[in-house]
Amino acid sequence: MLINKKITFEAIWLFGKKNVLQTLALSVIVVFLYQFLGLKIIAIPFLPVASIGTAVAFYVGFKNNQAYDRLWEARRLWGGITNTSRILAASIISLVEDKSKQINFLNRHIAYINILRLQLRKTIPWATNREDYHKQYVSASDEIKEFDIAIEALFEKLDKKEIFEKVKHKGNIASYTLKYQFDVVTKLKREKIIDEYEHSDLTKLLAELYNLQGGCERIKTTPLFRQYSLFSRIFVQLFIFLLPFALLTEMSKLGEYGIWLVIPFTVLISWVFMTMEQIGEASENPFDSGSTDIPISFICRNIEIDILEMLNETNLPPKIEPFNDVLL
Repeated sequence: MLINKKITFEAIWLFGKKNVLQTLALSVIVVFLYQFLGLKIIAIPFLPVASIGTAVAFYVGFKNNQAYDRLWEARRLWGGITNTSRILAASIISLVEDKSKQINFLNRHIAYINILRLQLRKTIPWATNREDYHKQYVSASDEIKEFDIAIEALFEKLDKKEIFEKVKHKGNIASYTLKYQFDVVTKLKREKIIDEYEHSDLTKLLAELYNLQGGCERIKTTPLFRQYSLFSRIFVQLFIFLLPFALLTEMSKLGEYGIWLVIPFTVLISWVFMTMEQIGEASENPFDSGSTDIPISFICRNIEIDILEMLNETNLPPKIEPFNDVLL
């Protein structure tokens, strides 16, 4: 998640360099053909192209609204995971007197949310943005690693390497971990540590975590419908291609050297339209290990700190700091 209100030229160039160079080359070729080879026939009326531009702007705006809805829903789901985690921690601490059982249960919960974080950041080729400009900005961060490497490092950090060997073949390690929490809660009931009503309340909290996890997985594995995404890009590219031909007539009216204004105006207008398109493209998948994603590492660390404070622990991990003005 970008947190800086000011954007650097480096970031602008990273997002726009490919389009800028392509439109610069296109506009230079168009002006050369018109001005030096005398191909006046390539100039087209501006009004039809302007109408296309208006339609494209509406279409891209619709797509971006859908992408924003996915981004905001993902943030709400992780807000739900945060609140449910706090309630679960408070409930376990108040209902179970054995300190070791509290610590073991809540440490597993901390492991669960971090496993879920890593699973959501796992690359799914067909659901991942085909352009990686939003990933390059944060690719050097320690938070961004390949899933297999990251999940093994997590179990090593928890000193549970033997457990990793048992679960690494599971298709959904987070679900398996949460299922084990159900078993623990049931065992607490059978041992008469909690009663049936308390058991019911705890299982409802664990069930809510399953629901929230499922919501995140739905967003991750169901990209914005391709018909919206693909045609949005096609329409923007079509408009950008026609733009310099339409500007020839208008700019030539400004005098002898007015025709050269086709080049900067083509680059500028195309940059605006392509940037709008790229913003929506980068926001489609809020768990794509990019600079515009939901800061799930930050959220997981805050949950961990909250739980440890409830346990009266003093050795707390540091908060996640921004990397290149991006909160991961």
